[in-house]
Amino acid sequence: MANESIITCLPLATFKEKQKDRDGGQRVFTVSPIRVDFYRLLRMITPPLLIPEVQNTDVLCTVVALYDVCLPEVGPEDVHSTVYSPGASTILLVRDEKEVLEEYRQRTLSHRENETIPQQPADTRDEEHQGRFSLAFSDTEGSLEEGEESGEDSDREDWERFNGGVNEFLLKVIDRRVQRRKAQENREILPSAIGIESRIVAAATYELKRLKSGEKVLQLALLSTRKRYRGCGMGRYLLELLKDHSVCGSYDALLVHADRDAVEFFARCGFSDDIILNSKFSQFEDDWTNTQMMCYLPAFSSGKDGPSSGLSLNLSELELEMELWRVKSLAAYQAQAVCMTRLAQEVATLRKQLVSQREQIDTLSTELEREREDRHQLERKFLDYRLEKTRQILQMSNISLAPLSISSDEDSVESSLTKAGGQREVIEAVGTQGTCTGEMYSVPCSSTPLDPGSNV
Repeated sequence: MANESIITCLPLATFKEKQKDRDGGQRVFTVSPIRVDFYRLLRMITPPLLIPEVQNTDVLCTVVALYDVCLPEVGPEDVHSTVYSPGASTILLVRDEKEVLEEYRQRTLSHRENETIPQQPADTRDEEHQGRFSLAFSDTEGSLEEGEESGEDSDREDWERFNGGVNEFLLKVIDRRVQRRKAQENREILPSAIGIESRIVAAATYELKRLKSGEKVLQLALLSTRKRYRGCGMGRYLLELLKDHSVCGSYDALLVHADRDAVEFFARCGFSDDIILNSKFSQFEDDWTNTQMMCYLPAFSSGKDGPSSGLSLNLSELELEMELWRVKSLAAYQAQAVCMTRLAQEVATLRKQLVSQREQIDTLSTELEREREDRHQLERKFLDYRLEKTRQILQMSNISLAPLSISSDEDSVESSLTKAGGQREVIEAVGTQGTCTGEMYSVPCSSTPLDPGSNV
C-alpha cells in the first residue's frame, strides 16, 4: 500500500513525432506516464524498481540531467533539491525499450549519429562543469543544448551523495553511446545499448502546498520536454495530468512560474496571468525569479463525470463574455482604487486641519487662562484697595471716639453734633469747643461710640 502512493503507473499515451520520416508520414510512439516520489523512494530500505532493470538512482540522474539541459538557468543543484525534496512528486513519460531499440535499428547510414566519444569524466565532486549533463542528451535523438551547472548550498549532504553517483551514471551513458556507434553500421544494436537516458522524454515536478487561508495549491515547479519531442503535445499532456484530480489529488488552484518564452504556451493551456487574480498567491511569488506567475482554477465539477445535460455552450461567446467581464472588472477596480486613494488623501487633509485647529484651541486656551489670571489679580488689587480705604475710614472713626476736651455745656455739644449730621461734623464741632490731645481732662468723654448722623 505504501509503494502505491510512492509509485503510480498511469495509462499509456500515444503521440506522433513532429518530424516526418522518409515516406512523409509521422512516426507514432507510446509513452508510459509514471508518478514517483523520489524522496520517499530512495529513503526506503528495500525500494522497488521504478523502471524494470534500471536503478532508481539512474532514473533520478536522468531526470536531473533533463531539467538541467532544458533549463540551464536553474542549475543542477537547485534542480536536485527541487526533485528530491519532501512532498515533491514527479511525473515521467517513459518510452518503451523495444520501441526505442527498433527505432535505432531502422536508422540508415545517412542518419548516422554524428558524435565523438567523450573522455572519461574525472571524479571532481566539488567542481562545476559546463554541459556536464549534456552528455546524456547530446546525441541526434535529443539534439539538446548544453546546460550550465551552477547552484548554491542547499541540502549539501543529499547533493554530495547524488553528485557522487553522477560520474558513474555518465560513464554508463558514454559506454552505451559507444556500443550504438559500433553496432549502427550493421544495425545489430543490442538492448544493452539502450539506456534510460534514451527512454525518458519529458518530466514534470510539482508539490502540493497551502495558502495562509488554508486553500490547497498545486505548484508546478519544473516542466521539460526533450527538444526532439517538442511540438508533439507532451507538455500539454503533462498539464492535463496535473489538472486531473484523480492523479494529483484535489486542490483549489494550479500555480506555475513561467519563463517569458513559456507564458503564451501556458495561456493556451488555460492559465491566467491576471495580476489581480494572481495576487491571491503572493506568498509564492518569490519562489522563482525572473518568471511570470500564472494560475489555473479548476472547474467546480473537476474530477466528476456528470451526466450530459444536452446543452451546447458556445465557447467563443463564453470567452468573449469573460473578456468583457475582465475589462469591466478592471475598470471597476480602477474606479474603486481612485476613490479609495482620494478618500485617503481627504482623510489626511482633514487630519492636518484637525491638528491645526487643536493647536489654535490650545493657544486660545492658554491666552484665556492668562486673561483670567490677570483679571483675578486686578480684582484682588481692587479688593485690597477697598479694604485699605475701609480701614482708613475706621481709623478716622476711632480717632473721633478718642477722649476729647469738651465744655461743661453738654447741650451745646449735643446741639453741635446734631447739626453736623455726621462723624466729620462731630469732629469739627469738638475741635471748635476744645482741642483733642492725649491729656486727660477732669470730665472724660463717654465710652459709648457715637453713631454718625445721630443726635447726641
